[in-house]
Amino acid sequence: MLIFTQAQHPNQFTWNTIIRGFAISQTPHRALLVFLQMFRHSIPLESFTYAFVFKACARSHMLETGRAVHSLAMKSSHASHLFVANTAIHLYSSCADLGSAEKVFEEMGSRNIVTWNAMISGYVQNGLPNGGLRMFKWMWGEGIRPDYVTMVGVISACAQNKDLELGRWIHAYVAENPSDFESNINVGTALIDMYAKCKQIDMAKKIFKDMQRKDIGVWNALIGGYVFNSRSSEALELFQKLEVSSLDPDETTLVSTLRACANVGALDIGKRIHLYAQEKSFNSNQMLDTALVDMYSKCGCINEAREVFNKMSKRDVMAWTSMIVGLAMHGHSREALDLFLLMLDSGQKPDGITFLGVLSACSHAGLVDQGVYYFETMRNKYCIAPKIEHYGCMIDLFGRAGRLKEAHAFILSMEIQPNAIVWRALLSACRLHSNVILAETAIENLFKLQSDHCGDYVLLSNIYASKGKWNLVENIRRKMEEGGIRKIPGLSLIEANSQPRVEKWLELSNHQLDHLGYR
Repeated sequence: MLIFTQAQHPNQFTWNTIIRGFAISQTPHRALLVFLQMFRHSIPLESFTYAFVFKACARSHMLETGRAVHSLAMKSSHASHLFVANTAIHLYSSCADLGSAEKVFEEMGSRNIVTWNAMISGYVQNGLPNGGLRMFKWMWGEGIRPDYVTMVGVISACAQNKDLELGRWIHAYVAENPSDFESNINVGTALIDMYAKCKQIDMAKKIFKDMQRKDIGVWNALIGGYVFNSRSSEALELFQKLEVSSLDPDETTLVSTLRACANVGALDIGKRIHLYAQEKSFNSNQMLDTALVDMYSKCGCINEAREVFNKMSKRDVMAWTSMIVGLAMHGHSREALDLFLLMLDSGQKPDGITFLGVLSACSHAGLVDQGVYYFETMRNKYCIAPKIEHYGCMIDLFGRAGRLKEAHAFILSMEIQPNAIVWRALLSACRLHSNVILAETAIENLFKLQSDHCGDYVLLSNIYASKGKWNLVENIRRKMEEGGIRKIPGLSLIEANSQPRVEKWLELSNHQLDHLGYR
């Protein structure tokens, strides 16, 4: 740039070179400033000029500026050039304006593989996998041979759709053309992610093992896949193998691994990741900070979670929600509700998970009327349809406060079919307040849904025992024996030598089992 500013009469090539340099740099918006200078100096614009500017607008997410430049290109003959049209599609797709991308695509006189790939990737990156698959089928019908970019886009669409059948067909096509695809790391990474999203984690693991070359993206795909499939311990084992490899974890690695730590209570590994992030100056990463808040909260370190949250320069809805849920989980209900109000004041719009934290906080604090208000606010103001978890929170809210008739009435008024979670919440409340009649109603509905859950029998047995109804306790014991249902011993998740481990912590004596009616 210094040489450029000192040049007395920079030519068209020099201007384009500077614009291209900024477009691929960490400051792509500066390419637009140079473009404006070029325009003011009446330097002739060519196809490459527009293409580089479109790239800069795409990377800077400057949609309106991109529209203006595209309009300028359309007034000349440059907009019809294949190279320019392809970068225009990429611009609009990157800025989530697929309508404009489609219009450019439809008006093109000729198309190449880059054109089709830009459209397929645009749909997939904007969460519209069916559009990407439709475009792929159209391309296939036109006789266009896909390349590795096409395959990555289509495999990613299969992952989003959980379309295992099509994903396997694509995998077979890749295997039949090994010279074109099998050695490509990006294709392998996409396949690992697709199989993981389709709950075929062992197949994802096999692809990972068979890959001769692995970059950090490949490791991230399998670590994230383990977490997605609730196999967090294996995710941590893989992360520890990565640590002794020649590769360095990136932000994506750390976020996935922190989620695994949160799931199994691996606090030591979580702390080590936190220190590593500080050493690498990753702390400004919003997703990473949010994962740290969640990890510390779920590992019982609410003060550390607060500290990370308070240092965050920017907070999205996930960050606020993680802290609210964490506070509610630790019994800091008033603080969770105060934080929720601060979130609203900041202009952030809560989602369904945020309200789960809010309703949980109201339940633990005994704020029934406030909980009802927030439930209605969620539905009426934010148009969030309650899920079964929200209804479960409301039953717990009424139940803890001893308002069991209202809890039962609330279940009967539900807009969706009550499931075992809801009826079990009512049964637990009946256990707390020794309400036999409603307990029998709850257990009757539970038996219709899931009659082999030992906890339901135990709760009802305890309610009968608290009322001295030993004949009914004996009936429960007999039903359990006839159904082959046994009380499962309690388990505790602990860390030993930085490794998560499940330990059996409760073995009831025969006398206790007899007394409670379990044996």
